Amino acid sequence: MMAPPRLNAHRFRAFGGAVCEVLAAGCDLDEVSAAVADVYAFEARLTRFDQRSELSQFNAAAGETVAVSPLLEALLRAALDAHALTGGLVNAAVLHAVAAAGYDVTIERVRARGAMTSPAADAAPLPPLPELLEVRPGGARIAPGWGIDLGGVAKGWLADRLCERLGDAAVNLGGDLRAIGDGPEGDGWTVALCDGSTVVVHDAGVATSGTTSRRWPGGHHLIDPRTGRCAPTSVAAVTVVAATAFDAECLAKGALLAGAADARSWAQAHGAERVAMLLPSEGTR
Repeated sequence: MMAPPRLNAHRFRAFGGAVCEVLAAGCDLDEVSAAVADVYAFEARLTRFDQRSELSQFNAAAGETVAVSPLLEALLRAALDAHALTGGLVNAAVLHAVAAAGYDVTIERVRARGAMTSPAADAAPLPPLPELLEVRPGGARIAPGWGIDLGGVAKGWLADRLCERLGDAAVNLGGDLRAIGDGPEGDGWTVALCDGSTVVVHDAGVATSGTTSRRWPGGHHLIDPRTGRCAPTSVAAVTVVAATAFDAECLAKGALLAGAADARSWAQAHGAERVAMLLPSEGTR
């Protein structure tokens, strides 16, 4: 009888302190370590909290068509795909809206600063992303007065690519997870959902979106592009199982914005394989 593959795992924090994990069955520890290093390098290039990052430099050049790396080009195209997949509920042009809501520095500094005195008075609905963002081979342009925050879309995108590279593995980047293969025991990967249930997957994405982990007195990080303000959602968290981590991330965020009454049907209509919800009265995750 063949012995089960050895599980190599690395748990770490990235993306503003979020818990991340890379678990691989059949890969050596060097491959897992390389994947973790890629996560840190990815974050450094795309963070909005460092003016030297490529994303910050792109946003600073709003109104101009500038050269972008293949990585940023791919992610800007992914942002357009996310907008199309969710009918506009996921709109990466929320940079200035989320900053106006109070999330203009790292979450630790936001919480240390305390409550916002008042919401942004000039908040307004966001135009559709394709009206603001143009992407061409090797170059891109964001309209004057706007900026891109790739957020969870980038995490889901990266989780997919790292997991596909590792093979029989599960990659969780702060709630955006992709799992492929039979796992260390040969029966798949068991993943927890926000309502306490579990699902066993062999090739799927699982993503959870919520308003509890990045909240501060007076607001939270989830902007509703239909208003330009923090979403008054009636759901504490949504987990979606879909074909990829990217799809799951987009659909979880869209379902959260859709609200408790419509979240499940909205996500399923857009391709979700399974939806779990946690309401505020049921506790926070």
